[in-house]
Amino acid sequence: MARWGRSDVEAVLAGPSRSLNGADLQGADLSGLPLAGVDLAYAQLADTDLEGADLRGAILFAARAPGVRLKDADLRGANLTAADLTGADLRGARFDGATLTGTDVTGAVPDRLLELAARGAIDRRAAPG
Repeated sequence: MARWGRSDVEAVLAGPSRSLNGADLQGADLSGLPLAGVDLAYAQLADTDLEGADLRGAILFAARAPGVRLKDADLRGANLTAADLTGADLRGARFDGATLTGTDVTGAVPDRLLELAARGAIDRRAAPG
């Protein structure tokens, strides 16, 4: 499957399904897009720019997103179960109410997820395995 760009994503967002399940979005500039509630499960998001994106309630189950830029993104209530966020830029991102069971945040900057987990704002228990 070919890589998707910003215009491809905007076309999906304008349609009825709003599903990007399994899409290859590696390296795309999706900064500031309204992606609330969008299905991004299994999406390839390595080095994708999602700075300032609205991802409230989005489904990012098992998304592969090493190096993703989530600076100032709104991920409240999002499902990031088993997602790969290694080396992600999480500065200013909001994760309140997000599910991060089994999510890998190794090397994330900063590791805001541990702070939120300590406050009970998110579930960051290891996935069974």
